Amino acid sequence: MSERLVDWNLAERIACTIAGEGPAWLGAGEAELRRESDRAIEIVSDYTGLRARTEIPPAELVTREEWVDSSIKSFQEISAELERELIERSQMPSGIGRRLGAAATGVEVGLATGYLAQKVVGQYDVALFGPARSPRLLFVAPNLAAARQRLGAEPEPFLHWIALHEGTHALQFAAVPWLREHIGGLARELLTKASLDVKTSDVLSKLVGLGPRGISEAVRRGDLANLFWTQPQMELVDQLTAAMTVVEGYAEHVMDAAASEMGEGVEDLRESLEKDRGSRGTLDQVVARLLGLDAKLAQYRRGKAFCDQVVEAGGIDTLNRVWRSAEDLPTLSEIDQPLSWIDRVGASRLPRIHPVRSLRRLILRRTSTA
Repeated sequence: MSERLVDWNLAERIACTIAGEGPAWLGAGEAELRRESDRAIEIVSDYTGLRARTEIPPAELVTREEWVDSSIKSFQEISAELERELIERSQMPSGIGRRLGAAATGVEVGLATGYLAQKVVGQYDVALFGPARSPRLLFVAPNLAAARQRLGAEPEPFLHWIALHEGTHALQFAAVPWLREHIGGLARELLTKASLDVKTSDVLSKLVGLGPRGISEAVRRGDLANLFWTQPQMELVDQLTAAMTVVEGYAEHVMDAAASEMGEGVEDLRESLEKDRGSRGTLDQVVARLLGLDAKLAQYRRGKAFCDQVVEAGGIDTLNRVWRSAEDLPTLSEIDQPLSWIDRVGASRLPRIHPVRSLRRLILRRTSTA
């Protein structure tokens, strides 16, 4: 495809320059990381009852530059789908306008990717749409080192805790075949509609209506972009937000349920992580808001609260109803009212074995037979 929305070479060069090399990771090598990851996935499977239906990729220890390369390729997959839609509708710019636009977008993508390359510790990298490819389970070595230093954690419990989170995501997608297609379908439809439906006249009209104070307040809240969605687009945004909130909240819940029984030092990491999430500098806060990372943190907390309350009311089997079908996922309003979701999906609220006690027996049994 000769027409491109983004100058990807420029984006990658900028991202690698901003990312830098970072501190050296002096902890586990890739072989040990894979063993830790495999162990974490087994514990998650035993606790949740989820069983992988597709192969779970081995853990990979990567540099920031390698993470940038993987991310840029993922962005290209998404962009290619959008570009095809625009070409079919003759809405791609041409000539010098296209080249200038691609360069400007390349700078934006490069800046954002370079910043994220300094922050992402682990990632389950799956193609949500576009050509099918094997997923990857990535751990960014310099960021592991930086995060462990910030949290003041010992290498072993820190690595186990991180492996639990990413391992949960890997198991979620491997055990729930429709999840990738559902989230990818929502994202694809939203991107396509946004590129075709948002008109400059509508944007200007809304900005004028808001006035300086309204625009300032929207920027402060981080939801300026939401002002330009149409009603059908907002419905897609809500569905996508609800799905991702459950995905992230489920991983957070599983981390805590397992971490409480995984040895000295692991439980303390939750408190340290929350402090770290709330102690970003001014520049970090600005960039995080622009990239939507504040919304990501809200997903963690809101989703975890939903999952915790569902498990408290009916156990992990009740929570696993979210994975039966896309229709069984909670709506945004149900995430804040988990009992309403339980009633809708027909899950019973019966006393259950406490997950921590159940996990304790599992760990003791495995330890005694090791």
